[in-house]
Amino acid sequence: MKHILFILLAAAGIATSLPSCEKWEFLEEHPKKVDATTFMSNAAEVQSVINSIYYQLRRQVGFGRYLSVLSESLADYCYGRGNYATSYATGLTSGGVSFTNDTWAVLYRAIRFSNEILSQIGDAKLSQLEYDHLSGEARFLRAFSYSYLARYYGAVPFFDEHNMHDFNKPRTPERDIWEFVAREAADAAGLLPESVAQAGRPARYAALMLETEALLYLERWSEAAAAVGEVIDSDRYGLVEVSKADDYEKIYGTTANATREEIFYFKYNQDDGNNFMSMYLCRPNPVRDGGNVGIYTDYEKNLFVKGWDKADLRYQYNLWIQTGNGTLNSLTKTGMICLKFRDYNSTGAANDFPVYRYADALLYYAEAICRRDGKPDETAMEALNQVHRRAYGLKPTRPQGSDFRLADYATQDKFMELLLQERGYETAFEGKRYCDLKRCGKLAEYAVRAGRVAAESEVGPAAYWWPVPADEFNYNTSLDPTKDQNPGY
Repeated sequence: MKHILFILLAAAGIATSLPSCEKWEFLEEHPKKVDATTFMSNAAEVQSVINSIYYQLRRQVGFGRYLSVLSESLADYCYGRGNYATSYATGLTSGGVSFTNDTWAVLYRAIRFSNEILSQIGDAKLSQLEYDHLSGEARFLRAFSYSYLARYYGAVPFFDEHNMHDFNKPRTPERDIWEFVAREAADAAGLLPESVAQAGRPARYAALMLETEALLYLERWSEAAAAVGEVIDSDRYGLVEVSKADDYEKIYGTTANATREEIFYFKYNQDDGNNFMSMYLCRPNPVRDGGNVGIYTDYEKNLFVKGWDKADLRYQYNLWIQTGNGTLNSLTKTGMICLKFRDYNSTGAANDFPVYRYADALLYYAEAICRRDGKPDETAMEALNQVHRRAYGLKPTRPQGSDFRLADYATQDKFMELLLQERGYETAFEGKRYCDLKRCGKLAEYAVRAGRVAAESEVGPAAYWWPVPADEFNYNTSLDPTKDQNPGY
């Protein structure tokens, strides 16, 4: 059985048993201050408090479902149903808004716990190495949480260990949040170990991946190339090789753990499973008798999917034609569902959520080089081709006659179009596509290309951001619900 981060919450003195819909009155009260002399006196106790952050982020309202699935409804390659039926014109459904309220709460709870740890860790009896690793882990998780607030909500209130008791904070500009994430991730990379004994915790290279993402958002291309280049040059990671579609189980299946491709994943097991798998399934399917069909696609109407090479093993593994479900058939007669995350057991869903894979590193590297130089070079093309070769069962590092040629994609625009296509195929249903398209200024254009809308003008302001929760305006007197709400809400 896969090792998982077991949560020793009692040691942290933190209440964590909340119903699926977050109770905002719980957020009014600052969490009880952890007594460093009682609860954080040594490395084991500090680690037990850090574990509570993973618990928050792994929950259904975090990466267990909402953060991994909800944005997929605005990816160009699929559609949402029910609470996930987000519209390019009007944004989230009322159910979707309630989900994002909970997501805001859980991300800030992770930040708050990180701040508590960092404000008191200096009082614990730790060696210098223990202090570095534990404070680096807390700083990584705090920066990571801010990165998701920035990508979905834009400007947000900022709290660290120095101002965490002042709840009335205005929205800090999105760019400033990303600047903080870049600095904090770089600092965390200098503190974290080169490798970890327990899969699911961040090593130095997870922090470098987070730094890379922040630098891409900030358009600091040279620094982004250097950060992700360090991940690649470490030789600690590589692409898992496949020869047939089902070999992708070695990357996404329930027994895949600490593979050479894994840089940072959220870990799940049968006893404490994820909720995202069921959102992609519906009866009947070849995995299990169940599913909620929150997200689906269409092999005729969706032009991204229709144009996907059927010989691509990712297409064969990820997608399954669904003609026997009445709910889906009422929406489309040419529907497909996602089978990327497969757990054939009747209960639980033990698939891990892949935050950073080596494939992400290669494609970020290719993008950063192209943006830095204003055009791609052979290094950028080779990084992209490694991902592409693997998709056809070929050895990733061995050049092939079928490789993309630099001469055919010599300009920045042509190469970025190729890269966004390849990244879309590679990371489909991993909660990354919407953010990629938005960051690159391509959300509306690619919605048209995929046939999701007829014209870019149909993509309204609400498609770009999630709303600031109404309760935030109730409790934070520095925010004005008229001036500080995101457009379209």
